[in-house]
Amino acid sequence: MNVPLLNSKEAAEALGVCEKTLRECRLLGLRYVQVTRGAIRYRRDDLESYIEERTVEACRSNRRTANTTTTTSRSGVVDFMDRAERKTSKKPKRLNRRPE
Repeated sequence: MNVPLLNSKEAAEALGVCEKTLRECRLLGLRYVQVTRGAIRYRRDDLESYIEERTVEACRSNRRTANTTTTTSRSGVVDFMDRAERKTSKKPKRLNRRPE
């Protein structure tokens, strides 16, 4: 059996991710071959099937919704633009003068 195996660097390049992300993909179900205790290799077919499994079809909804800047919560309607503006507005500085 002569199946070409990719090392971590080659597999990461094939997926277009870094090696750390490749390790995280293994936790999410990416199949791999453990050749020895520390040597992990990947089959190209396994990489391709992982991509297929994780491919998401675009949601095509005919319903159009208006873009608003408010949302409802238990306490009523919250205007996030107003809250953000109040949060970023500068408050006047207090002068700490000592009485003479």
